[in-house]
Amino acid sequence: MNACTLVLLIRRFWAPVVILIMVAIHAAVIGYVRSRVNRLSHLQVNSVEIGRLRFQNVSEPNFIYQLQLHAVVDPSHLFRGEQSLTQSRMEIIESSEQMLRQVDANWLADPLHKEIRERLMDAVLQNLNEPLVQRVLITDWLKIPANTAAAPML
Repeated sequence: MNACTLVLLIRRFWAPVVILIMVAIHAAVIGYVRSRVNRLSHLQVNSVEIGRLRFQNVSEPNFIYQLQLHAVVDPSHLFRGEQSLTQSRMEIIESSEQMLRQVDANWLADPLHKEIRERLMDAVLQNLNEPLVQRVLITDWLKIPANTAAAPML
């Protein structure tokens, strides 16, 4: 093959070769992204929703508080932790609401809810047979005036 035929081959096939290279690079990128997404979709979430708590503190009868309580379970005991929390859910909610009705009103004003978290963690651990919960999370914290909260909230 001489130089002239080589130049003719390059002139004739350069566009299809460039297109094939671009398609191969594109396929490799899509494959990599899909594999990363697939790995992320199989991650287990180690937080378990305990439930919604709604209470009225004895020191603040003009307000009703509402929060969503979650427990972060040890990932190595996730299944057993979910089962235990599901079985003890109502007892945890009851003891938590009783405790929250009687806490110091200053704790309810703390935006970090440090003392409340510690007490809620104690309430969760008292109702479980083994220490499967690492910490508790508080979400959807609401302070509602009692006169507007007469209707049940979903």
